[in-house]
Amino acid sequence: MLSSFLQSLATKLVEEILKRLVEWLAPKALRSVPHRASPNCPRCGGYGVARWAPGKVRALFVPSLLVFTWGFAGLLLGLPLVVLTVVGGVLSDGIGAVLPALLALLGLPFSATVMIAGALGLAYYHSYPPKRCNRCHGRWPQRDRDEYLWVTRPVFTCACGQRLRVPRAAGARLRCPRCRTEHAAPADR
Repeated sequence: MLSSFLQSLATKLVEEILKRLVEWLAPKALRSVPHRASPNCPRCGGYGVARWAPGKVRALFVPSLLVFTWGFAGLLLGLPLVVLTVVGGVLSDGIGAVLPALLALLGLPFSATVMIAGALGLAYYHSYPPKRCNRCHGRWPQRDRDEYLWVTRPVFTCACGQRLRVPRAAGARLRCPRCRTEHAAPADR
């Protein structure tokens, strides 16, 4: 009776921890920008943007995405697993079961390294200029990668979170493509 209660309590605890982690991490992971140039579509704000990347870089994108997902899942599932191993070992065998749980803790740095390697591959792919948006079907001319990365115009962030490039013309007005609010262009810094 007590073991079934502890098992159901542990299951609910793990579900709640995973739910909180996903709620906390998902917005941060989706909105993280690896470079000064935004990975969003400048017109609609969508994330389905194809890039002007060479073939080898495009071939790197899918393995990088899989490696990042594998490392992230390893971290996400590994941490509660270590906590449950420590708690279950202490409840069943006493303090002597902490050592195997600490050995399981050594797998977390490996998962973090794998996740970082995948994130670096994704950032490298996103460092190339956008080609077309799969959401609004917008297209852009081919530009040099260095010209795309080191844009001298400042970036203005709307209240809804959309990043907008400030036009070079003095006194220009900006319209956010996401929320349709109009802003006065901020003065040069």
